[in-house]
Amino acid sequence: MLTRHGHVIWFTGLSGSGKSTLCASTAVLLAAQMRPVQILDADKVREELCSDLGFSLDDRFENVRRLTYVAKLLAQNGIVVLVAAISPLNTMREMVRSTIPDVIDIFVDAPLAACEFRDPKGLYRRARKGLITQVTGIDSPFEPPSNPTVTCHTAIESIAESTQKVFAALESREGISVSIPSSRRKTLAVDFDGVIADYTGWKGEGVHGLPRRDVLEALAALQREGWKIVIHTTRSETDIRNYLINHKVPYDEINRNSDYRNLGDKPVATIYWDDRALRYSGDATRDLRTIRQFATWSGRE
Repeated sequence: MLTRHGHVIWFTGLSGSGKSTLCASTAVLLAAQMRPVQILDADKVREELCSDLGFSLDDRFENVRRLTYVAKLLAQNGIVVLVAAISPLNTMREMVRSTIPDVIDIFVDAPLAACEFRDPKGLYRRARKGLITQVTGIDSPFEPPSNPTVTCHTAIESIAESTQKVFAALESREGISVSIPSSRRKTLAVDFDGVIADYTGWKGEGVHGLPRRDVLEALAALQREGWKIVIHTTRSETDIRNYLINHKVPYDEINRNSDYRNLGDKPVATIYWDDRALRYSGDATRDLRTIRQFATWSGRE
């Protein structure tokens, strides 16, 4: 078990570089070690604590200052604080270090092209169309950190590889040993809408059906047996993460399987559990009839 000493781990990088994903992966492993952990995602904190701020460099600096203050308070109470914030300028990061001298700063380094391809919030697409301004990497500057504690190359590393780097930095600070299992488990890729949650048709992002208790119980049983649970969905991770946590849905990752290097969008799995899936029978002619007459278990075409 880790010692009960708080730390601030600050993840810096462009939008879409993988800061939030890496925070979530790190938080899961810290929680498994019975370590108090808190994620401070700059976008979410901005909605509540910093809603008065815009996106000028002065306002961005103030946003970082407030995040730093909250993170320091939490760390002083024995919590490992994971901060996901673009914090684009070196002056901002120097302010963080001057306030929290033992901060572990992580540069989540992904090329702009990779971030634009991911574009989970649609920022780059809107910026390229001239619909919004002050987007870091487009018309607002980003200075790569000159001397980070760790650099994670998330365009070429798996989540597990990057997370291991974060833990190695934590080990060096605390003299602890934390290992990430390298074995590949049996994996179930399970669909969200229509399997985990009731689904009667698309009603918008953030609108979800009630959880299906029989499915949650089955997932929990598989997880106890050592299976890895991957949520495989067209929804974004940010859309469903709180739902999964609030309803205690057993899962390990969303839309990825970090046990494998996989450049495509489809996570590697032993089985895919989906209300719209059809297993190829070995005879496409026979399968055509099922395809043409297909409906989900709830009757939706």
